[in-house]
Amino acid sequence: MKEIASLLDIADQLLGDRGCPWDKEQTLLTLQPYLLEEMHELIEAIDSSNAQKMTEELGDVLYLLVFVAKVAEAKGLFVFSDAVQVVAEKMVRRHPHVFGDVQVNSPDDVVKNWEEIKKKEKAQADRKKLFDGIPPTLPMLARAQKMVKILRKHGTLTAATEKSSVTEEEMGEQLWQLVVEAEDRGIDIESAFRRKLRDYL
Repeated sequence: MKEIASLLDIADQLLGDRGCPWDKEQTLLTLQPYLLEEMHELIEAIDSSNAQKMTEELGDVLYLLVFVAKVAEAKGLFVFSDAVQVVAEKMVRRHPHVFGDVQVNSPDDVVKNWEEIKKKEKAQADRKKLFDGIPPTLPMLARAQKMVKILRKHGTLTAATEKSSVTEEEMGEQLWQLVVEAEDRGIDIESAFRRKLRDYL
């Protein structure tokens, strides 16, 4: 795709001998905050349903990923095409119902197959603890929800209450009220929740 090739060429020029002094000073570690920031800006654009904003923010994320790959290449770690090949192989491997002869009857079957394949792959990785696969930099609520899914799969966590027809909007309101209550009581809700999650680590 010529557009991707163009981005790779731009990154090469920015990192070259006559490139940008700021760009040439960047490392994989210094780029981490920008990865988080740009991804959050893309999420915000999606929430806004504004196609122009989504296009712009997706472009920013895409270029930053290209730039990260080029910084890694300069360190002799890998090249952009390596990452593309790895994810392409993963997508084929995890969709045997599309690229193989596995039969599925529902989206639930797809998810189940995906998790089984992922489990076999990760069994070969260096993961010794239950939650090792959850990125520690995830926001607390996202991290907690992933923990709940894992605990449910292992049968160590049951539903707190009977399922009800609470909507996404109503759930958001409940969470907002908890934040208001925490503020009224002088409680740092982020710290309180983080400490609660430690009960399961």
